[in-house]
This record gives sequence, structure tokens and C-alpha cells, in this order.
Amino acid sequence: MTLSRRQLLQSVGAGVATGVLGTTASAAGSRTDTRRVFVHPRNGLLGNLLEVVESVGGTTVLEYDNFDFVVAEVPESRLDDLLSATGVAAVEEDDETGIPDDWDPSLLDVLLPPDRADCSTHPDQRASWGHERIGADDVEPDGTGVDIGILDTGIQTDHCSLEVAGGRNFTASGPPGDYEDRHGHGTHVAGIAGALDNDLGVVGTAPNANCYAVKVLDDEGRGRYSELIAGIDWCMSNDVELISMSLGGETESETLAEAIASAHEEGHLLLSAAGNEGNPGDGTCDAETMTYPATHEDVLAVAATDEDDSLASYSSVGSAVDLLAPGTNIVSSVVDNEYAEASGTSMACPFVTGVAALVWETVDEDGPGPNEAVRQALTESAEPVFENCEEGYGLVDARAALAEDGAVDDEPDRGADRDGERTGNRLEAALEWLANAIRDFVEWLNGLFR
Repeated sequence: MTLSRRQLLQSVGAGVATGVLGTTASAAGSRTDTRRVFVHPRNGLLGNLLEVVESVGGTTVLEYDNFDFVVAEVPESRLDDLLSATGVAAVEEDDETGIPDDWDPSLLDVLLPPDRADCSTHPDQRASWGHERIGADDVEPDGTGVDIGILDTGIQTDHCSLEVAGGRNFTASGPPGDYEDRHGHGTHVAGIAGALDNDLGVVGTAPNANCYAVKVLDDEGRGRYSELIAGIDWCMSNDVELISMSLGGETESETLAEAIASAHEEGHLLLSAAGNEGNPGDGTCDAETMTYPATHEDVLAVAATDEDDSLASYSSVGSAVDLLAPGTNIVSSVVDNEYAEASGTSMACPFVTGVAALVWETVDEDGPGPNEAVRQALTESAEPVFENCEEGYGLVDARAALAEDGAVDDEPDRGADRDGERTGNRLEAALEWLANAIRDFVEWLNGLFR
């Protein structure tokens, strides 16, 4: 949440830490009480913001090409001084994001090459059940000319089943040009979205798309919203049409929301895993277990199914779910030139990203722009499987999404009903936010006259 001046004074004055964020270690291993925060300028003007940060003993650690705010490390005792400084409008914590700690891929002996470094020894190509379930094996487009940013732990650049078009590292795990994956999650995600159709190992949903390794999670699978925003910023600056995020955080962020809205407005399509926080499994739709940024209205949120078309027990659910995709026991590439089976909404998201690339290829427009049209094609052609609100619009369907007169016109009421439901949910949330803001303002006014 964004910290108002009143909230900062309360937390700092009482000596209460509102989160251990951005603490730095000295060479001797001791810790200084600093906080890593977003600093927003008043009226969107950066002006002398860097000097303001420095004046309170802070250090600016990140600036962006497309956004008018910075990330800074600031002594916790000076946060109130920062917020009251001329030209500063808001300060917000830089919260954490990442992949589930229990992500546990299982190497497949049947796909283990005798010599991992020698591509000629790799096994014959094998599509995952999810690839076939969504109809990706039965369409002509292959993602040619479409750019996909895989915002994750990086991608193994010399994997026999992958071709990495480029990328950038925004973590402390190596220099900016080192976007190698030393974890495995990003390489698995990349394989689902865009593994090559080269008769080796596995094949992706959009095998001829350009996959970019945008490393926003470190070698342990952890990151911060500031690094995720840096990845979005890089995709915007490099006209990467699709921004795929198989990650999530526990808290919402107004700063990240601003970055997402800007990318969406510029024509990029952003997709995110719904989260692996589980669900009641009763179809009542009362649960809201999704992680952020999947709940953002400009993000296409993806939940996961098992092979029998049931909702995966680990899959998060909520009113912001847009689509389903296969997520359990999905075969894909992993680091060390190997192949593994893994489960999670992280695996479901790149299936939808891949289908989005197939649809984007058919649109007569280069670069960012037709995101709303592509999103509509995906949602309105989706296949209902649960017939309840847990599925969003339904299971992504590559064939229907690419059909000239597809499922869009066959079931117009279904999409309209669910759009109405989402609008109602978002209106309710907006009214709640407004009520809280009014309450805080009244409390602030009362404080002036005490």
C-alpha cells in the first residue's frame, strides 16, 4: 500500500517496522535500518527528486525509461522527512514477488539425453498433454514475428529446444547482460510458450515466436516489485508485445498497478499466473486466493486444470480469473539441457501466452497495439468446462481463438454476463477504496485540531 504522511509518522514514531524491505548489509555483516521504497514526484515531475533522496541520506537504486518514479534505499528514520520534502507526492514499500517455494520439477528419464550438450543425442520431440488439450497441435500459425517477454528467472540460452532472442537481467544475480537461468523455472515456462518445433525434446505453443529472457527473479526464484516493473519497462522500450508473468506477490502495489496500466495503454498484453494458494474445490466462488498482479484488471489471469479437466487443487481462484489452461504434470525444458514435468499456474500461464502469440500473428499490425482485440479473441472463444464462475471465461482454445468467425459470435451472452460480473466486483472494490480514503482524510483533519 502507499504510505501517507500520517501513516509514516505513526509507524516510525512508534518504532514499528511495517516490513523488512531493502535492508542493506555492511562488509562486516551488520545491518543498517534502511527501507527500499518507491518515491513518486508531485505532479509527475521528477525534477530534483534524486537530490531530495540524497538529502535524507538515501540512495537512488533504480530509474525507469517509461515511468516517473524512482526506487530508493532510505534510512528508516528519515522516511517522514522524505515524504514531507518538496516535490514528493507519495512513498510506497517495494514488496516482494516470486514463485512458490515448493515448485518441484521431476526430471523425466525417458527424455534424458545421453549427452546433454550434444543436441543430436536429444530424444525425439514430445508434446505435453496440455499442448494437445488446447488445440495448439492443430493450427497453422506458429507465432512468427511476435515477441514474448518471459519475466522470470531467466532462460537457458543454449538449450537444444529453445532459442532466446535476447533479454536483460534486473536482479543482483549477475550483470545486466547475464540473463541465464540457474533456477529452472524460467526455462520451463519458456518451453511451454515457445520451445522450437525442431523434432527434439518438447515443442511450445508458439514455436516460432521470439522469446526474450527478462530476468526479474533471482537464482532462488525471488524478486521485488521494482525489478518486475523494470522488466515491464524494458518490454515497453523494446516493443515486446506480450509480457508473461508466472509469478506473484502477497500484496497489491499502486506503483506496479501504474506500470501495468501504462503498458496496457501502450498496447502490450500482460498475462499472469493466478497463484498457487489453493481453492475450496466446491465451485461456490466465495474464495479470493489470487496473488498479485493477477488481480489487476489489465492483466489476463490464468488458473490451472488437471488432465481430467478439473480445477487443480493448488490453483488460486477469484473473481479476477479470466482463463483456464493445463497446469498439472506439464512436460517442458529445464536447465542443464534437460526436460522435466512440473505443475502450477506458472505452467498454465505460458499456454495462454503462446495462444496469444498465435492470434497476434494473424492481426495485421506490427508491435504493440491490438492487445484488447487479442484478449477478446482469447476470452470469447474459450471453452466452458466447469460451468461456474471459477473458470472465468473457460479453457483457452487455440483453434476457436484463431477461427475467422470463431466462438465469438456463437455465445455472446456468456462473455457479456461475465464482463458484467467483473465490472460489479471492480465497482465494489473501488467504492471500498473510496470509503477508506474518506475515512483516512477525516482522521487526518481531526488530527489537525487535537
